[in-house]
Formats: sequence, structure tokens, C-alpha cells
Amino acid sequence: MITMHPGEYLSEVYLEPLGMTQSDLAKRLQVDKSSVSRVISGKADLSAEMAVRLSNVFDLSAEAWMEMQATHSLMLARKSLEKIVFERAELVAV
Repeated sequence: MITMHPGEYLSEVYLEPLGMTQSDLAKRLQVDKSSVSRVISGKADLSAEMAVRLSNVFDLSAEAWMEMQATHSLMLARKSLEKIVFERAELVAV
């Protein structure tokens, strides 16, 4: 299971091997370079729209891009909440 941010994956698996710059990718995705930069740096989560754009440029489905984002976000949330003890709610049968 991949738990890295989609931007890190994008950089390592696609941009670096292809020798593609963030500007090149921004042109292909038809977005501004700052949008690409924020995702690659991990400063922004991957949006559904960006996932669809990426799926149209690379060989990975939009669903796979979104699953990667969800997995990464859940990992961060679990890590930030791991020391909190929550009180469980239980349904009572009537």
C-alpha cells in the first residue's frame, strides 16, 4: 500500500524518469505551474479534478490517484490522533 503523498509519487515515478519539469507538466495538464508545484511539494492535497487531469496524461486512473491521496491523508490523521483516547459509542438493541 502506497502511503506517500501523490505529489511525491508523481515526481519519483513520472517526472524524474521522463525528465519532465513542473512547467512541462503544468502545460500538459492545462493548469498553472503553482498548482503543480503545491501538489508535488505536498503543500496541497490532490483534488478530484487534478486526479482526472493526471489520469489523462499518465497511465494511472483517477481512482488510483484519489486512493493514494486518501490513504496518505488517513495515515496522517491516524498519526496525529494516535495519543488521544476516544470514548466509544455503542448502539443498544431495543
